[in-house]
Amino acid sequence: MNAVRIILIIFAVIILGTVILPLFNRWQFKRLSYEQQVLAIMKQAKGLVFWKNISNGRTGNLFYVKNKRKILVFPWEIDENGIMIILKENPFDKWDYPQEMPALNADEIKQAREELYKYSNKSAVKILFNDQFKNDKADSEPNQ
Repeated sequence: MNAVRIILIIFAVIILGTVILPLFNRWQFKRLSYEQQVLAIMKQAKGLVFWKNISNGRTGNLFYVKNKRKILVFPWEIDENGIMIILKENPFDKWDYPQEMPALNADEIKQAREELYKYSNKSAVKILFNDQFKNDKADSEPNQ
């Protein structure tokens, strides 16, 4: 084998591994049922907080995974100004997974809100959601 063939083989393997296989994996992931997507995202989660955004054009779902066990799903759509609007009326009412759907306690709501704001600040797209606790001064003022 001459050097040109070896270089072509290496180039083909690199293109296959960096372009074609990730595209195929994304296509396959979108075809999974909702429950299978949730389980796959839980396996992907690294650390205590993990975000996964699954887009279907101008709509999609933003997944928030806490401790690899609990998941909040924020369905969203992009408006004409390019802002991601979360469609859930109360995004922090109950966990979407586990199946029992327990309600979030006050600490979990506070942490989820903070993490969503952090994610929004890092994201290229501004995220807008119905924050029912925005004007709640109880957490920001010290007890007197």
